[in-house]
Amino acid sequence: MKTSNKKKDLRFVIFFVVIVCCCLVYLFQSSYARYRRGISGSISSEVASWNIKVNGEDIANKKTLTNTIEPTFLESENSRGGVIAPGVEGYYTITIDASDVDVPFECTIRSEVSPDSSVSDLKTLSYEINPTDTENRLTYSEDTGIVQEIPRNTQEYVFRIYLVWDDDTGNMDNQADTEVGIDDNSKALMQVSLHFTQLNE
Repeated sequence: MKTSNKKKDLRFVIFFVVIVCCCLVYLFQSSYARYRRGISGSISSEVASWNIKVNGEDIANKKTLTNTIEPTFLESENSRGGVIAPGVEGYYTITIDASDVDVPFECTIRSEVSPDSSVSDLKTLSYEINPTDTENRLTYSEDTGIVQEIPRNTQEYVFRIYLVWDDDTGNMDNQADTEVGIDDNSKALMQVSLHFTQLNE
């Protein structure tokens, strides 16, 4: 009788140990599967390419870029091309290569006078998207900047941004205008910030 009870107890212990082991294996596999799914999700997210180039420069997966750009100034009645003077209009170009970007995104561009600019009276006026021989300028908003959605895998998206030396702003007096005009080292510089936000398709 005692032997029979011992056998039952031993079978119960073995059964219990087997159940515990099965539960542990199940929990381990379940946790590992969740871990693998998490890893796969991370990898998939990285594989969805986000490789933007701005004016030919790889911005290395950044979401925000700030740079200083020297505009090209146009010829006018009172000055030749490339010369900065009050009232003269200029422009600069930003080319975005999104051919290696697998998701659509929104690009916000803000154009402000650089603290290093010799001319503080620069004012951003307007812009064109993918400019052609026929001008189709849009008004620049100082409140929002330029906000444009760019489709995924777009090889070239061009913004041409126009500005003027606006002498009516009053930041520079006539003497300051003259000093900038006669100094060969004077530069008109714009501080341009670009911010990129991924969009859901």
